[in-house]
Amino acid sequence: MRILIIGATGNSGLALTKMALARGHEVTAYVRDAQKLRALLGPDEMPALTIRSGTLADRDALGQAMAGQGIVINAAGNATVDADYVAMVNSVIDVAAGVMGSGGRFWFFGGAAALDVPGMDLRVADIPILPRPFRQHLQTLEHAKSSPLDWSMLCPGPMNPSRSGTPHEELRVSKDCWPVDGPGNIRVLKSIRILAAFKRGLPELVITYEDAAAVILDNLQRNSTYSCSRVGVALPTGLKATKSMKY
Repeated sequence: MRILIIGATGNSGLALTKMALARGHEVTAYVRDAQKLRALLGPDEMPALTIRSGTLADRDALGQAMAGQGIVINAAGNATVDADYVAMVNSVIDVAAGVMGSGGRFWFFGGAAALDVPGMDLRVADIPILPRPFRQHLQTLEHAKSSPLDWSMLCPGPMNPSRSGTPHEELRVSKDCWPVDGPGNIRVLKSIRILAAFKRGLPELVITYEDAAAVILDNLQRNSTYSCSRVGVALPTGLKATKSMKY
């Protein structure tokens, strides 16, 4: 399949690029610094890869890179770092919708706080005391929903690099809600108990960049199980991690 990966020099984008190439896909990487990507990948990966240089603000260059692609994956932007994160991601969505049209396949990243709490019509990101970066994913989610794209939003917890360079087997993948246990039936102190349950489950949500790449690349097709949905990912049952671990 012809795949465009936007932000291929970042941790998630690089893992996606390497894995997509290893799986035999025809990959185009859209990056600000082509030389940086070449250095990160090394010469062995280069024959199967097309690199297009540009910024997310250059909508013409971005649109040209999207033309003719079977799927667009946006791995650019960081909600905790980029002040213009929402505008940045929403712009990519708009360009993709204009170029790919109705049903164009599009993956992008959110965060676990954008998933529904199991058994509730509520997300952790809806809780007012949560920091702004977590709530920004709700804005990009709504923008994707309003587009004609066949979109999927990967909503992982914190991510680490994999020591082996390969994803875990038997990842737990969910549609729209947490892939771990929820807080159960609660009637009082709802926000506090939801946050406590989310904190308890967070070590199970600390996946690798390679895990995230595998989930996306396993679900590239249009009208798939996770089309127009948020996608949660947890480590295999019984496994936990922290953000700084390599495993």
